[in-house]
Amino acid sequence: MSQVSSERGSMTVEVAFLLVLLVVPLFYLVGTLGRLQAGAYAVSAAAREAGRAFATAESVDSATGRAQAAAALVFRSHGFLEGQGAVGVGCADPGCLQPGSAVLVDASISVPLPLVPDFMAGSVPTTVSLTARHIEAVDEFRGSPP
Repeated sequence: MSQVSSERGSMTVEVAFLLVLLVVPLFYLVGTLGRLQAGAYAVSAAAREAGRAFATAESVDSATGRAQAAAALVFRSHGFLEGQGAVGVGCADPGCLQPGSAVLVDASISVPLPLVPDFMAGSVPTTVSLTARHIEAVDEFRGSPP
C-alpha cells in the first residue's frame, strides 16, 4: 500500500508535460499555416486587383501607378508590410489598353515564418515566397486610350 501512495500525482505531472510538448508545436503549426494562407490570398487578390486597376485606367501613363496602389492596398489589408509584396504589370499585346487586348500581372510576396530567430537564418528558411499570375482582359467596348 505504501508503494501506491508514493506514486500518487505523477500522472498529473506527466500529462501536463506531454500536453506542453504536443500543444505548443500544434499552436505554432496552426499559426504558420494561417500566415501562409493569408499570403496566398493576398498575392492572388493583389494580382487580380492590380490587373483590374490597370485595365480600367484612362491612359497607360496612369495605369501602372493605379495597379501598384491597388496591390499595396490588398497587401496591407492582409497584414503585410510595405516591401514584402511586389507586382509587375505588362501588356500581353503590342497595343496596351486597346479594346480586346490583355494585361499580364505577376505578383509575389515573401511571407516571414513566425518565431524563427535571426541567428537561425542560415540553417533554416525564415521566409516562404508565394507568386501569382493573372491575365486581365481589356473591355472590348472601351474607348482607345489617348
